Amino acid sequence: MNIKEFYQYAAEKLKNSGIETPAPEAGVILCHVLNCSRTYLYTNNERVLHKDELEELETYLQKRAANVPLQYLLGETEFMSLTFAVSPAVLIPRQDTEILVEKCIELLRDRIKSHNKEENSHGQHVRVLDMCTGSGCIAVSIVHYCPESRGVACDVSLSALEVAKSNSERAGVQKRLEFRCGDLFEALDGEERFELIVSNPPYIETETVKGLQTEVRDHEPYIALDGGADGLDFYRKIVSAAPGYLSRGGYLALEIGYNQAESVSKLMEPHFEHVTVLKDLGGNDRVVFGKI
Repeated sequence: MNIKEFYQYAAEKLKNSGIETPAPEAGVILCHVLNCSRTYLYTNNERVLHKDELEELETYLQKRAANVPLQYLLGETEFMSLTFAVSPAVLIPRQDTEILVEKCIELLRDRIKSHNKEENSHGQHVRVLDMCTGSGCIAVSIVHYCPESRGVACDVSLSALEVAKSNSERAGVQKRLEFRCGDLFEALDGEERFELIVSNPPYIETETVKGLQTEVRDHEPYIALDGGADGLDFYRKIVSAAPGYLSRGGYLALEIGYNQAESVSKLMEPHFEHVTVLKDLGGNDRVVFGKI
């Protein structure tokens, strides 16, 4: 079987398995296994595949047809123009979360400018806390694009933290990020203060988790999905405790589900000023943030 024939076979198999983008994914799998570019596939589509290549390709294909997420098969994904390692220990970074990260970077840069102006000095550092860090995509991206920042990233899962640490090394920011294991604020010293606390916590209602797409429900970590009966369990804990860990004028920024803007805003309003909701590229409410 040559490249062209396998591509057609793989695309058809993925299509019959209910994969939404079978042809592009067939190409991604081929490029990954053959360690080549798309251009190579097109210009060498008559090349006969070796037996070991076919065996490896078939293994990937069978797993993807069984709804194992493509990102887990490849072991990595792109987020904020950076490449992140992913495994079943962590939630796969989504493009919608980039809205949260971009806002956090904007807020931190404003804080840095304010500090420098007030103190008539430069080189001031700001501290950011990422709760439920998972793959570390939020914390790593923030400190990567905001060199004046230093961060602490927390997660209850040691396996997730191992992935996050490796991603900080990939991005070359490991010296500016500290990783701690614990349930939310339990990982912190009560005397610590931050300019920004950010979180993309579990926020899906327990009953709704059961109806998610198979590849999400059966393969991504349940602990990163289930937000309790109404999906707000983690927001209640984070919002109530966050003011005690924020510097004066600091921010809390949260990713939310499409239908949670009003509920999360109401939780924040007694504690924060200028509570604001941002929409994602699809027009859905995605981020709530406020200032202490």
